[in-house]
Amino acid sequence: MIDLTGHPFFQTWKDPGTGALSWVLVKRAAPIQFPFYFTNPCITRNGKYMFFYAAFPPTKGLFLGRVALDPRNPEITWYPQAMFTEASPMIAPDDSGVYFMSREELCFMDMEGLVRIVGTVPAEYIANRYFYRGSTHLSMSCDGKWFFLDGEVGNVCFAALMSTDTGEFKLLHEFSFCCDHGMFSPVNPTQILLPRDWRRDRITGRYEYMEQRLWVMDIDQTYYRNLRPDVWEGHNGTDTAHEWWSNDGLVCYVDYMQGVFECNPDTLETTHVWKRPVCHAHCNQDRSIFCADQTPYAWNARPLEILLYDRRNDIEKRIVSAMPKPCRPRSPYHLDPHPHFSPDGSVVVYMTTVLGGIDVAVSPISQFL
Repeated sequence: MIDLTGHPFFQTWKDPGTGALSWVLVKRAAPIQFPFYFTNPCITRNGKYMFFYAAFPPTKGLFLGRVALDPRNPEITWYPQAMFTEASPMIAPDDSGVYFMSREELCFMDMEGLVRIVGTVPAEYIANRYFYRGSTHLSMSCDGKWFFLDGEVGNVCFAALMSTDTGEFKLLHEFSFCCDHGMFSPVNPTQILLPRDWRRDRITGRYEYMEQRLWVMDIDQTYYRNLRPDVWEGHNGTDTAHEWWSNDGLVCYVDYMQGVFECNPDTLETTHVWKRPVCHAHCNQDRSIFCADQTPYAWNARPLEILLYDRRNDIEKRIVSAMPKPCRPRSPYHLDPHPHFSPDGSVVVYMTTVLGGIDVAVSPISQFL
C-alpha cells in the first residue's frame, strides 16, 4: 500500500469542499510535472517509484521524470535522454525500467538512466513520408512477445507489432482513417483494442469524425469488429471515448453523457456501470471502484471535479470538488487530469492545479471506504 505521509517531497492538501486528502508532489525536477496518460500506470508495481511527464516551457518536448516514494530515501530527477513522443511511456512489467517511443524508435531506459533502442520502424516502410506517430501509448502482449504500434505515416494509419526480443517490425494493416489508442488485451495475447478517432485531414485541414469508435482485432487478422454496432457516434446524444482494458479482459469505456460501460469483447455483453456524465475514467483491479474527471473540456466555464465511485455500494464521492483551470493552455502538453489507479489499487494518481502550477497528486482510497 502506498502511503506518502511525511514524505518531504509531497505536500498534504485537503479539498476545502469535502476534506478529501491528496498528496501533491511539490519538489520539482522540471517546471511542469504531471502523470502518465491514464491507460498506463505511472507507479511501479513494487510501489517504490513514480514516473511522470516533465516539461520545460517554451519547448514543446516532454521528458520522463521519476520520484522515489520511500519517505526515508527521497529522490527526484528528470531524464533528458528520455524525450518521448505522444503518451507512449510504459513501465516494464518487471519494474526494470520504462519503454517509450522517440518518433520511429522504440526505446528502453533502465533504472540507472541508460537508454537503448529496442527496435525501429524501418526506413523502407516510412519511404520518405512524414512520420507523425509511432505509438499513442505502448502496450505489451500478455505473453511478453510483442509491442503494439498504432502509428501514422503520410496519409495512412497503421497497425504493427514489434518484437520485444529482436525489435522485428511486423506490419499488420493500414487504414485510410484515423486509428489510435491501441492496446493489447491483458489476458489474450492475440487481441488488440484499436479505436477509431477524429482527425484533421493532413492536406485540407478538414475535420473527419470517427462515426464508430470501439473496434477489436487480432494479430492474425481473422476478425476486426465493432463493440457498439448499434451506435452512431455523435447522434442521439452518444459520444464514445477514453477506453481501457480491465485486468480481467473487459473493454471499459466512457460515453460522455451516459457514463462508464464495460463490454466483453468476444460476446459484446455490455454493462452500464456508472450512470453519470464523465470524461476520463479508470478502474481498480477487480472493477469494484472507478475514478473519473468531469470535465476538462469545459474548464474555461467551470472548475473541474475528480470523482470516485464505489460500485458495490453505489456511492459516489469527490476527491476534488472544484479544481481551477490550468495556468497554461491544454496544448501542446495535453494537460488533462487523467485520474488512474496505482497497480495495487491503493491510490488514485491525477494531475492537479490546486497549488497554482501543473503538478502530480496522489489520493489514498482508504479514506473513502
